[in-house]
Amino acid sequence: MRPINNLSFPKKDLTIPSVNSFVNKSDFETTWDDFNVVANFFRSNSGPFELALFDWEKAYRQIPTKMDQWPFLMVKDLEGGLYIDTRITFGGVAGCGSFGIPADAWKKVMSYEFDVTRIFRWVDDNLFIKRPTATFGIKDVVKRSLALGVQTNEEKCADFSDEQKFIGFVWNGRDSTVRLPTNKLDLRKKQIEEFLVPRAEFKFNDAEVLAGRLTHVSYLLPQLRAYIRGIYRWMNEWKKPFATRTVPEDVVSDLKFWLETLSSFKNARLVHSNKPVEVNWVGDASTSFGIGVLIGNRWSQFRLKETWRDSVPARGIAWLETVAIRLGVLMLLELGLVAQGSNYIVWTDNTVTEATLTSKKSKDAFVNEEWKIIQAFLIEHQVDCTPKRVISKENRADALSRGIQSPHIKETRVWLTIPIDLIPFLFHA
Repeated sequence: MRPINNLSFPKKDLTIPSVNSFVNKSDFETTWDDFNVVANFFRSNSGPFELALFDWEKAYRQIPTKMDQWPFLMVKDLEGGLYIDTRITFGGVAGCGSFGIPADAWKKVMSYEFDVTRIFRWVDDNLFIKRPTATFGIKDVVKRSLALGVQTNEEKCADFSDEQKFIGFVWNGRDSTVRLPTNKLDLRKKQIEEFLVPRAEFKFNDAEVLAGRLTHVSYLLPQLRAYIRGIYRWMNEWKKPFATRTVPEDVVSDLKFWLETLSSFKNARLVHSNKPVEVNWVGDASTSFGIGVLIGNRWSQFRLKETWRDSVPARGIAWLETVAIRLGVLMLLELGLVAQGSNYIVWTDNTVTEATLTSKKSKDAFVNEEWKIIQAFLIEHQVDCTPKRVISKENRADALSRGIQSPHIKETRVWLTIPIDLIPFLFHA
């Protein structure tokens, strides 16, 4: 039997402070090697690498508490008996650090004693990374750990190979890629399909679980984060958590985009970069003439057709600015500048465009549809873009968007193929 302690109880009784109220968890800091930490390693280091897994046995239960703490860790049974928990409890705010501090010390010992390139730790799971020339195996790590008194779950340990699953993703040390396990990918698609059944109703917890799982996937596909926010907004509308609700239309639209993407994208992806790359990419649009895009000294200019606003409702400047982004992305491809895993800076003088670039969504239906096209392209080519603001008078594409080509020369012009869906709206000026 294992007693369960709620060390945050009572929460609102000022006369009886909880155990956790006496603890400052910042005094128990520990490392958390999450997706971004591991991804940054693979971005910054050239392989090949071999990967292995080490797992602590019953992690928290290996760490004892001090005897003078025991009076605060007792649990009373239904017959009046008292049980004392002499190990770290999951209900303590210092639990993670109380285990993590000795676990971090163990990690340093392993890094010192073995020819390991890096060790990543997420609670009790550890990912060992070494060069193929290093001769030790995970059994050597297990043997040394046992000698140090660390109980080990040998069944969950895995020896060095090209791939290992860690924090829910499969990492490949030979080609520096990361992917979702195939069974998890199939499961996520099935979960989305359940929410797309017409008139199906769900509880708050159902939506919360879906949002959490898609957020996890978005580490692999950051371009899709914008299509999770609708779920969180839907969750905020719940008054009673056990009441059931149908899925709002905007969430249905977002989930369809998720499903389409997960059904078609290349799962094994180069580790994505969060650090934006400067290629001097700037775009601008005007309703009086059209669109101008510059990447370095290479430029393109597009003129609007007279009928471009004939739809009902009419397209506006927000849509034009978004089209300018798509044309800029196509220019990157035309110029051979698209490198998988890269994140490119795009400069804009429009605050609405900057906000839309950041959020990847808009209240404008035309803008949203345009962004889905852009996102599909970014996902296909495994790249992303980050907005930065330039004041209007310093926007090098401003003159192009107003019909002026000077001082640009014809030799540096880019004549990219205009997408079929944009032909009714614009042409090369």
